[in-house]
Amino acid sequence: MRESEIVWNLVWTGGVYEHLRYFAFSLFDQTDSRFRFIANNCTPDSLAAMQAFTAATDRVVETVVHDDPRMVPHGAALEPILRTRNDGEVFAFIDVDIKALAPFTAGFLDTLATASAVTSGSELWTEANTLAEGEVGVGGRHFYDHDGFVYGSPHCALYRRAELLETLDRWGIGLHCGNQTEMPDATWAAVQHAGRDKIAYDTAKVANVLFQVDGHTLVHEENESLLHIGGVSHYLAPPQFDFATDKTDGEFDGEPAWTVHQGIEMRHVLARYTGACLRAAADGESMPEVDGEIDDAAREKLEVVRSEVASMVESARPWIELTGE
Repeated sequence: MRESEIVWNLVWTGGVYEHLRYFAFSLFDQTDSRFRFIANNCTPDSLAAMQAFTAATDRVVETVVHDDPRMVPHGAALEPILRTRNDGEVFAFIDVDIKALAPFTAGFLDTLATASAVTSGSELWTEANTLAEGEVGVGGRHFYDHDGFVYGSPHCALYRRAELLETLDRWGIGLHCGNQTEMPDATWAAVQHAGRDKIAYDTAKVANVLFQVDGHTLVHEENESLLHIGGVSHYLAPPQFDFATDKTDGEFDGEPAWTVHQGIEMRHVLARYTGACLRAAADGESMPEVDGEIDDAAREKLEVVRSEVASMVESARPWIELTGE
């Protein structure tokens, strides 16, 4: 497989395109692959901007508007694309708050030479990607179980498309299968038999369990050419708001519900600071300084964000100019 044969699917929500497009442009700079934009309850302005950009370049194959007028979970936004678009041997997706620091696709294709799927994308905000023994929910950040089982990542993934569809169809599930009530009894029994029965699962986690039950190989590997902030879309466009209507005027001036959850405080800090840096850089203003009242580990992460956002916005100018901005 060649990089140019891969189509990466990007899911956009609310009004995030205006600022998170800089991440996408960094991906364009570091691969010969093409991309698809999926609009998931986007503001009218964001949708128009995506469509204009798609018309201006052959790097984006199309902008697809999800049928459901509400914002749907990530896996549910990807599912129709998997079913209705055949981009070749590989089905791939990547989060819109991942920056490419260097060429990144070739290594994944090397892994697919011997594996059926490969995932990546550890978040900058977390130090642990392993589900602790006794935890009952498999979050997006949980790439491994405590015994080493691979749950994989919902942030960046490439699957052999035919094998993924075979597993989903055999077990009667979709990429967004979040709990026992969303799967047939026989499927739940198989998940239990595999020792992975939990109360809740993030995007593709159940599919990844059954993918391996079916004998397919799923590999998780970190790619040093990618920097994933994590949680920025959920911060800028919380799922509980309707951004496609005038109900919110495409704006959100409060705090998402998840910011009060314990154990992910750094996710909130980084997402909020990333949003502030992106707004400032895009408007030609000075980015906010890093708060001096935080510990050294947090300060280091925030300095990374500040530096990478600045370089990302600067290098994006040729892409911005495609639509006459």
